[in-house]
Amino acid sequence: MWTARETLGALLIGIVLVVLLVIAWEGGRQGETVFYVSKDGNDSWSGLLEEPNTAHTDGPFRSIQRAVEAVRNEIARGLERNVTVFIRGGTYYLPEGLSFGANDSGTLEHSVTYASYPGETAILVGGVPIKGWERFNGSIWTADLPEGVETNQLFENGRRMQIAREPNTGYFEISGPVKGRERSAFTYSQGDLDPSGWDISEARVFIWQGHDWFTQDKKLVSINPENRTIVMGSDAGYPMTRGNRYYIKNVLALLDIPGECQIDNTRRKVYCWPTRLPVENQTYVVATAENLISIHGSPPNGTVRNLHFENLDLAISKKDVVRISGAENCTVKFCKIENGGQSGVLVSGHAQGIVVYGNLIRYNGLHGVSLMGLAPGREDVNHHNVVENNHIHHCGRLVGHGYGVRIYQSGHNKIVHNEIHDMPRYGTTIKGMPYQVLRARLENVTWENHWDLLHSRNNLLAYNNIYRVNLDSQDTGAMESWGPGRDNVYDHNLIHDVGNFEFGLQSGMYLDDATNYFNVTNNIIYGVHGTGGDQCIFTKGIGNRIENNILVVARGNSAAIRSMEMGGEKCEGHVYLRNIFYFESKDGAAYGFINWNETRVAESDYNLFWKPRGRLTISGGPADGSFSEWLTILGHKFDQHSVIDDPLFVDPKQRNYHLRPESPALHLGFKDIDTSEIGLEEDFPLRLRETFEDLYRIPPSLIWRGGKGETG
Repeated sequence: MWTARETLGALLIGIVLVVLLVIAWEGGRQGETVFYVSKDGNDSWSGLLEEPNTAHTDGPFRSIQRAVEAVRNEIARGLERNVTVFIRGGTYYLPEGLSFGANDSGTLEHSVTYASYPGETAILVGGVPIKGWERFNGSIWTADLPEGVETNQLFENGRRMQIAREPNTGYFEISGPVKGRERSAFTYSQGDLDPSGWDISEARVFIWQGHDWFTQDKKLVSINPENRTIVMGSDAGYPMTRGNRYYIKNVLALLDIPGECQIDNTRRKVYCWPTRLPVENQTYVVATAENLISIHGSPPNGTVRNLHFENLDLAISKKDVVRISGAENCTVKFCKIENGGQSGVLVSGHAQGIVVYGNLIRYNGLHGVSLMGLAPGREDVNHHNVVENNHIHHCGRLVGHGYGVRIYQSGHNKIVHNEIHDMPRYGTTIKGMPYQVLRARLENVTWENHWDLLHSRNNLLAYNNIYRVNLDSQDTGAMESWGPGRDNVYDHNLIHDVGNFEFGLQSGMYLDDATNYFNVTNNIIYGVHGTGGDQCIFTKGIGNRIENNILVVARGNSAAIRSMEMGGEKCEGHVYLRNIFYFESKDGAAYGFINWNETRVAESDYNLFWKPRGRLTISGGPADGSFSEWLTILGHKFDQHSVIDDPLFVDPKQRNYHLRPESPALHLGFKDIDTSEIGLEEDFPLRLRETFEDLYRIPPSLIWRGGKGETG
């Protein structure tokens, strides 16, 4: 967390920024149109005054919707200056959210900005308060859902309540699928469930079907205690197998601990076990807005441009808190973005020059930030976006395959200076579609033209601090890619303390199927944990260059770098130059080759290896078991200038991997990795910096433990 010196420095910077903002605001009012919104306002007033006048005949608007209308009128007349809406401090409930289209757009010359009033914080909430609580039974209370409201989440004092479930933590494992219905029905083990007295009309099944890669949340149609069979309302994504993890949720009979709730949209009721009493003194809100803020342009003529949201608290939605599509050169800056049913920020479809900067993004159901272009074969419209200086944590709260930052079919983006942690699956991922899959799905695909179909290319992921991810899944990586375009860069990232002790195939970086021509440079990876087949870097694909990295091989790891050809995709032409391989125990090989071929490694040299408590080895291939044999194969092709020696880190026990001046790695051309710029930047807002208690304010039942995690 922050040191006292850092906190003081940030405080001074924050004070200066506020002062400068106020000065700029005061001085710039003559050059822009400014509207105000206040809880003390009136929508019949002009909105041009920051507070009511003494006669109470004019002043700020009361609702943000009225301000949006006023801005639209300004735009309709033709923007000749910037427009800013300052929202005074307080909580603004927006049951339907705010929707912005082409008639809300700025121009190339003039911007439209919605921001908290300087020195105050406006809290925008995509839900409605629930009142009128009555005691239902024991510690359980009930209230009516407002007319017309259908919801999937209840929040108590800003915290998402856990939907009543069995088991309360962790999972059951299925006995097996039902023959002929492997995607929709399964049997449960004797003693796991007792459904007598259950009302399953609103019940659902949360399940990791097939592999522990993705989760499904399905309606529970029937449960038969005689043959212990559960039938779901629709097919899961993969056929289920014995041992798949699941739990049952949203059954009133399972509401048995504080912090749980049950939502009955059919009977228009919500039930909860409060964590604090008296219940009438607490704030309960149900999610109602699909998106709290939705920007939805229609390019080319209806593109939304130059629209900005700053210094706002944005909380609660049924889907994404902020959804941006059909837009260019818009920003979400210095905001708190939390408690979305899906992603904190979704940038989808046509979206270019979108900047997500300096935000606290947490407790969202799916991803922190998602950049989602169009499927292969369609236009390349999602690119040149920036996700910078964000603190993203504890997402994947409702979906097990939740990530910090997701890139799909989106290129030329910068994902830099973020702090990402506590995710059930990846910290970051870059997705596309492998060549073999493209050939099967689209016509006239060749090796030469398939690159044009893969838009997730030329992305820069740099200076990110990523830890405590991969907490609840297997075959995964802190930074992962699958079938992306070429020429992406992973540079100056710190990856540490990742994985879990429940599943294997855990990696710091996972260059998965058809990951080609990546540059992996100046990264530090340590503390990768799993149950087998774990490594600092797992690389497939073609032409991946791994240079000037520090790879700390943890106890139990299989290798520092492991490679594999899979699914008909080539795995060849890798380059391993000037890396430091540091082994914390006798475990692990320098290189692991699952299925060797003579073109696998194009070049490997000037590396430093240090394994003080064991013999340096190779795993797989013609040099299996022997590093000295590795030096002789293919005409002494590999690691001829590499050395086995202590790299002389400053203090490896304290995870200080800077090199002493006399380090032998420096003589090999290794460049000491500057970690001072990794993570959040100095202008990350002081008000968004969290204490340890803030980070872990979610109920204990929602915190992953030892890899046997759960999503709430």
